[in-house]
Amino acid sequence: MACLFTTLGFAQFDSIQKLDEVFVVDRQINRFSTGQLIFNFSSSNLQDSPGTLTDVLQQNTSIFFKQNGFGMVSSPTFRGTTAQQTAVVWNGFNINSQFNGQTDFNTLLVDGFDELSVRPGGGSVIYGTGAIGGSIHLKNKMRFNGETNLTLSARAGSFSTYQNLLKASTSNDKWSLSLALSRLSSENDYDWPGTSRQNLNGQFEHYNANLSIARKLNQNNRITYHGMYFNGDRNFSLLFPSDPPSAYFNEDHRHLLEWESQFSKVTSVLKLAFFDEFFEYTSDSRNPRPTGASAQTALARYSIFYPYKNFNFNILTEYNYSTASGDNVLSESRNIASFAFLTKHHWKKLTSEVSVRQEYSDVYDSPFLFSGGLNYKFSEVISAKANVSKNFRIPTFNDLYWEGSGSTDLLPETSNQVEASVILSDVNNTQQLSFTGYYNDITNLIRWIPNSTNIWQPENVDEVETYGLEANLSSSYEFGMHTFDLRSLYAYTISENKQTGFQLTYVPKHKVTNSLTYNIDRFSVDVQNLYNGEVFTRSNNSAGDVLEDYWLWNAGISYAFPNLQNLKLSAQVKNIGDIAYQTAENRPLPGRHFFIQTIINF
Repeated sequence: MACLFTTLGFAQFDSIQKLDEVFVVDRQINRFSTGQLIFNFSSSNLQDSPGTLTDVLQQNTSIFFKQNGFGMVSSPTFRGTTAQQTAVVWNGFNINSQFNGQTDFNTLLVDGFDELSVRPGGGSVIYGTGAIGGSIHLKNKMRFNGETNLTLSARAGSFSTYQNLLKASTSNDKWSLSLALSRLSSENDYDWPGTSRQNLNGQFEHYNANLSIARKLNQNNRITYHGMYFNGDRNFSLLFPSDPPSAYFNEDHRHLLEWESQFSKVTSVLKLAFFDEFFEYTSDSRNPRPTGASAQTALARYSIFYPYKNFNFNILTEYNYSTASGDNVLSESRNIASFAFLTKHHWKKLTSEVSVRQEYSDVYDSPFLFSGGLNYKFSEVISAKANVSKNFRIPTFNDLYWEGSGSTDLLPETSNQVEASVILSDVNNTQQLSFTGYYNDITNLIRWIPNSTNIWQPENVDEVETYGLEANLSSSYEFGMHTFDLRSLYAYTISENKQTGFQLTYVPKHKVTNSLTYNIDRFSVDVQNLYNGEVFTRSNNSAGDVLEDYWLWNAGISYAFPNLQNLKLSAQVKNIGDIAYQTAENRPLPGRHFFIQTIINF
């Protein structure tokens, strides 16, 4: 383990590092995650590691990303599960697409958020569908400290890639306002390493806006609004130069209004949310005949938090109404109502938690969900966690209503899982090491397969078991003005079809990330590497259809100028060895490339 160093942006364990006392909308993740580890990335981490959600998470977590080229579609594999089994949660609400049940991680720009959290393992009791392999949490924080802050960032790099960020916040004792505007674009015309070809038709341009406003009505009442807007326009890279050039446009609106009230020890929270997603696909830009669809979701959630002696209780009720229509999706709607009860107990060195959830839908039958967890602190340096849960994923609109193929008889995917962790740390928490083992049994997995008339339809056909081991190391050393940060992550993952015994496609058995960062005063140097083991691209694990394993090395350097509005200038080179590698078949990713970045804080 001494040779394993992971990245500068790697975060702390929730049982070791307490979060700042600020107002956040996603309350359950820190209050009701007993038995599970949480990894947090602060706003400064995200600004120092700009790019998409893929860029941040592939170097800092055990998640493997299947990418159809730089900036193209990016699908996660979290603990050996499918892309639809990873939930993306924005300020407490699951925002995975109503159409395909997943999030394209290359369409989310993360530097405009205040915090990013990753929780491996099941979370469907709180966050509903898809939280099987784990959940990714994008959070905005509201402060009433009277401060005004402004951040400007500009990044430029290879393939005419440009990224810009404007982030501002201001507050007094009654009001709080936060705004973030970000943009990422690229010509994306990189050479394919080891070949004479170039990436063609890969241009993209993304815009992201986040707005948060909070008002304290009085000492016991506060109203908060969060808004998020995304606009993405990109082409899809060609497999062969003779292929027709395709394009994809999508636009998402997300709005959330919250009213929080305090009554003695009781906290009452009412949330109203509205999401709108729209996409348009053009198969041949030379003769544009776009097809598309849109979906709207209205949500209402009411929560009550109540502490009593050594107990914490949370009652949560939610109603979800979704509708969708488009060129290939039948115009349909569905209603979902759910009820959850969460309880947590503290007794000396032991914390225990039991949570349950039941959902009701007019389209499918939902299973009864539960979660139970334990945290135990043996001493100042040794603690342990354990969690058991049942989770699920509901059929998507594509599964249910795709014209000519959808099936309304589908059952939700279900998952029974257990995990346990041991955490070792010194008294000052400068040296931390954790080991986590897990097992996950998934049934009724939905797969699209051809029927007797050779028409592809979704069916509950597969049963999968995943299990593995994750190790995380975090270590800091200070020698006068010199600081060294060593970080490391190793993940061993088995994800097998129970009928065939074969490993699922695009699930590497081994992943390692390492980093060494050196700081002296305002000067910093960091070196990172990433290893992904080989992956199978065919369900029969054919030896001739394998993407080879690879090691990638990155390096960066930065300096902050104290007399120039805290100007920070940094440069980074990625894939130093100019390695030819792929995470999706016939979709090469860039060789050696460079970025420079400036950040000014007022």
